[in-house]
Amino acid sequence: MMIRTKLSLLCLLFMLAACGGDDTPAPTPPVTPPEEPVDPPVEDDDTNLNGNQADDAHPFVTDYAIPRLNAANAYVEHTVSYREQEILNYALEWVDDKRHAAWVAFSFDSETCQKNVNRTDEWLPDPFVPTSPQESDHKSDGFDKGHLCASEDRVYNRTANEQTFYYTNLSPQMTSFNGGYWVTFEKLVQTWARSGRYDKLYVTKGGTVNDLLVNFTGTQNAADGRKPQTDANGLTRHGLACPHHYFIALLAQKGEGEDFQAIGFLVEHRDDYGYDNDHQAPVDVVPTHALSIDELEEKTGLDFFCNVPDAVEDAVEAAYDADAWEWNITETSSVSQKNK
Repeated sequence: MMIRTKLSLLCLLFMLAACGGDDTPAPTPPVTPPEEPVDPPVEDDDTNLNGNQADDAHPFVTDYAIPRLNAANAYVEHTVSYREQEILNYALEWVDDKRHAAWVAFSFDSETCQKNVNRTDEWLPDPFVPTSPQESDHKSDGFDKGHLCASEDRVYNRTANEQTFYYTNLSPQMTSFNGGYWVTFEKLVQTWARSGRYDKLYVTKGGTVNDLLVNFTGTQNAADGRKPQTDANGLTRHGLACPHHYFIALLAQKGEGEDFQAIGFLVEHRDDYGYDNDHQAPVDVVPTHALSIDELEEKTGLDFFCNVPDAVEDAVEAAYDADAWEWNITETSSVSQKNK
């Protein structure tokens, strides 16, 4: 009996153990609260999503004339002290492996459009570009030293004109192109800038460093007695890039508001247009090279007028209105000033 009782108790204990266990409830998986909806950024008339960012070293990088910067290149601002303030004379982006600027940019206003000084004509290395070309890079190469920002663009101040003679502001140009064809485009831009029709004219100019003139031999001798030549890489005999095309992007502003108009030009670099220093192309040739800024951006790979509010930029870059521009030239420059 006692044995049976003990066995019964043992069985009862085993049964209780089997039916027992940890009464701690299983953990509940965490519940992720629903995400709050995020509204897209509200765009207003001043929204600019692709503009440059200014810093202490580059205070003028947000100027409307400055294209979107390429971090692979060196950005340089040339400034002058004028009427007791520091102003941007022109800026450029230097492509070191091409030894050529990607572009130069500047603007005309009521002050900088003035003609107060003569051409200085002293070529110098750029003090802000350690790899700036020298005079020896342009000797006996069959090309003119063609300005990008023209000397006649910056004659409001002597220092401003001197800076246009930095070697970083020049491009190897065929003589007849420089003094006979491209000069007409330069004179027309200067006429518009000094016409009084615009409060500001923003200008970006340059040669297509993304499209060079390769394996070229010209038909006409330059002032040095040589014909222009380039190699398979589009470089001159001294290793300077020679663009296949030159371009101008213009943005004109009337008043302080958003009354803008824009136009671009793309011109093939050739020496057989039939013009020269003594017989310059008529203004009629200029509109045949006109195109919209959007089209010019596709050709050059540059983002012009990126600092303008997006709504304005999109509108003015999509198309150009030839009738909004006056196609006549009042600017004059002497042959001796233009050549070399």
